[in-house]
Amino acid sequence: MLVASPFLASALTAPGTSEDPTLILASSDVESSARLLIRAATLAQRAGRLNEALRLAHAARELARGFPYEEIACAYLAVLWGERALLRQDRGALEEAQELARHLRGRLLRDGDLQQLRLQLALFTTPGASSRLSQLTLEVWQRPELILLDGSWHWARSGFIVKSLEALILTTYLAQARELFRAFEREVASFQLYEALRWEWNAIRLRLFAPLEERRTFRRLACARGYLRQAIIAL
Repeated sequence: MLVASPFLASALTAPGTSEDPTLILASSDVESSARLLIRAATLAQRAGRLNEALRLAHAARELARGFPYEEIACAYLAVLWGERALLRQDRGALEEAQELARHLRGRLLRDGDLQQLRLQLALFTTPGASSRLSQLTLEVWQRPELILLDGSWHWARSGFIVKSLEALILTTYLAQARELFRAFEREVASFQLYEALRWEWNAIRLRLFAPLEERRTFRRLACARGYLRQAIIAL
């Protein structure tokens, strides 16, 4: 696995813990290595290093070609290209994300996972996608069997909820995001399961409801801890 990256080094030296769980299964040597690359890509995305995350996720997909885990790498690549499209107003990146999403057939991912990804991408261009994404998110909360929860994609249904909220915020559907957030206000404990999830949930809460000064304070703390993506979401 010849991929040089400080985030890969972090993934190798800090395997899954209760504070930042990552599942690396010994299903095969190839799949285990691909999972490690995706973990490194996740760390890079969190730190605001989107190009590095794309490189690592692409390497994971190439490594996992022909294995079931290829679908996870392909889906994560679609997520990253979608984020690049949003942050850089890059039409070509959106087209790349949409093309990757078309390759997904539910070999590992479940129907709720596939619908969420496609609706996230549809937020850019399709009226009504925000309402459908909110409806799907509420349904998944009641029926977690609709999504993959073995750690390959999500660790908990609360991770699914966070991703929907982040997508609505980043595409400026703030009223829709506030309405969806309020549906989970009494479920705070579900969003405190591990450190990364806590930062994600707090960034969302502050962006939707907190005054600017409080959000700026959070931004400084998030940047200091390496959660640059959450710093962006909070502001």
